[in-house]
Amino acid sequence: MANLEKIGEVFSTDVLILGAGLSGFIVANRIKELNSKLDVLIVEKSTAGFAGAKANKGAGVMWVMQEGDDIDTFREYYCRNHGHFLEDQELLEKVCARTLPMVEHLERWGVDIKREEDGKLARMEQIPLWSLCAYDLDIMDRLRKMAVKLGVKMVDKTQFVELLTQGNRVVGAVGFDLNDGAYRIFKAKSVVLGTGSCCWMVTNMWSGARGDGIAAAYRAGAEMRNAEFSNFYNLGVRGNQSALVGSQYALYNSDGEYLAPKYCKDFEVDLDIGILLGMEKEVMQGKGPIVFEETEIFANNPIAAGGFLFRWKRPVAEKFWRSLMEKEAKYNADHSWRPEVYPMFIGEFAAIKADHDMRTTMEGMWALGDTSRSGTGWAGAVPPPARIRGSGLTWASVSALLSEKSLVDYTAEAKKPKINEDQVKQFKRDIFAPMKRKKGMNPRDAIWRLKEVVAPPRYSIRKSKERIEEALLRVKEVLHQAENEVSPANDLHMLGLCHDLKNMAQCADLYFNAALTRTESRGWHYREDFPNRDDKNWRKWIVIKQKGGKMEISAEKIPFERYKTKPD
Repeated sequence: MANLEKIGEVFSTDVLILGAGLSGFIVANRIKELNSKLDVLIVEKSTAGFAGAKANKGAGVMWVMQEGDDIDTFREYYCRNHGHFLEDQELLEKVCARTLPMVEHLERWGVDIKREEDGKLARMEQIPLWSLCAYDLDIMDRLRKMAVKLGVKMVDKTQFVELLTQGNRVVGAVGFDLNDGAYRIFKAKSVVLGTGSCCWMVTNMWSGARGDGIAAAYRAGAEMRNAEFSNFYNLGVRGNQSALVGSQYALYNSDGEYLAPKYCKDFEVDLDIGILLGMEKEVMQGKGPIVFEETEIFANNPIAAGGFLFRWKRPVAEKFWRSLMEKEAKYNADHSWRPEVYPMFIGEFAAIKADHDMRTTMEGMWALGDTSRSGTGWAGAVPPPARIRGSGLTWASVSALLSEKSLVDYTAEAKKPKINEDQVKQFKRDIFAPMKRKKGMNPRDAIWRLKEVVAPPRYSIRKSKERIEEALLRVKEVLHQAENEVSPANDLHMLGLCHDLKNMAQCADLYFNAALTRTESRGWHYREDFPNRDDKNWRKWIVIKQKGGKMEISAEKIPFERYKTKPD
C-alpha cells in the first residue's frame, strides 16, 4: 500500500461500482441490504445521483411482466417477432420473472411508481402481452438517498480509464480527478461495470454514454458478444433531437403517399428497421423529403399519442420536459405543418458478454445495464431498446437484481487483491501522456470524424462489405489520432475527452468488425450484399476477444436443445 500511495491516491473497498446510473445504485443498495458488512464504493465521472443516460431524463417508463402476464406466450411472441432466434431464451425468461420484484424494490426505496386505482400497473389494450409502469424523474435522487442511508460511499468527478488485473481476475481500476488531475487507484475484491453503452456523442440525451467501461473491459481481455446489433436509430424532426416514438405511422413522401402500409407491419410496438430502409428508398427515388403528420400518430398508434406519458401527475418529469424539450422544439425544430423527419442515430453499443448472473468472462467482474445489454444475448438480433419501450430502464434494474447473489457471495469469500505496481505505473503514464503534447489535434475534431463514420445510415443501417471496410479504415485512422495526435491543451476535461475518443473509436472498431463477419441480414443487422437471413450458417452468436493485442473473432453455438421455443 505504501508504494501505491507514492504513485497516486489509493482507495480500498470490497465492491467497486464504476458508474452511478440506475444499475449502479440498485446493485449498491441491494449489496448493503444483503450484507451490510461489505464496503461498497461508487465512482462516477459526473455526480452520483444526477448521472445515467435515461433514468432521470427520459420518458419515465418501464416494461414489466406483472401477475397475469404469461411469460411463455411472451417468449414465443418475442422470439418469432423481435429477436429472430438469437436470444438467450433462458435469460429472457429470468428477466421477465424479475421485473415485478424490481418494481417492488423501487417502491420500497421511495420511488414514485404510478399505479391504477386497483393497485395494478398500467396496461394498454394495444399491448396485450406485457405491462408498463411510469415513475417520476426524481428516481435517481431517491436511490441516492437510500444509498447514503445504507452506507454506500461515493467518489464523484473521477474519470475511470483502465481496469487493474491479476491474471484473469479484475482487482480494481485507475483514473483521475477531473478537477485537480489527481491519479486515483481503486483496489477491490470485485468490480461492477455500470458505465452504460456507447452512443458516440451523436444525440443529446445519450451523449454521456461513451463506451468507457466497454472499451476498458475489451482491453483487459473480456469477451464481447452481439456487437453487430448494437446501433439503434429512431426518427426525429429536423432540428429537434427528441425521439418521435411511433412516428413510423405518421410519415408521407413528397408525393403525399402514406408510407406505413409499404414498410411497416400492421402494428409495431417500436421502430422496425424496415421503415428506415423504406425512407432511404423513397428519397433515392426522388420522393423526398419524408415528412411527419402529427395527427396520424393519434389515429394510428395510440401508444405514441402521449396518453400514457401524460396521464399521470409527475411534477419532476413535467418540469424537465418543459425546460428541455419545449425549448428545443421552440428554437430548433421545423415548425411547418408537415416537418421533415430523418433517421436519428442513437447508438447504444452494449456488447460485454455476461452470463445469467451478470458475470463477465473475467473473474471478479460483473457488467450491468447498458454495458452488457446486447452482450448477454437476451434481446436477440435487435439493439437496445429491444423493440420494447421501457426495456432499457428495466434491464438496468433487473440486471442489478440478477447479479446480487453471486456478487455478494463472491465478494464475501474473495481473497484480497494483489495490485501490480508496474501496471499501475504504466497506466499512469498512458493516461497522462496526451498532456505532454503541447500542440495537436483538438479531440472534438477527431470525435466529429468518428461521428461521420458511425452515424450515417450508409454505414450503420444499410451495410455492405465495401462500406464496412471503408468505415473500418476511417475508424482506425481515428484510433491512431486518439493514441498519438490529440492534445487536451493542458485542460483536464479535454484530457477526459481524449480518453472518450479512444474508447468510442474502440467500440466502433468492434461494431464494424462484427458487422463484417455476419454475412446475412437478421433483425437490425442489414447487409445489402447479403439481404436474406441465413439460418444454416448464422443462427449463432459472434464473440470477439482481444488476445496478445490482436482481435480474435469466433462463433458461439446457441443451445436450442435447452430452449422451449424452437426455430421453424
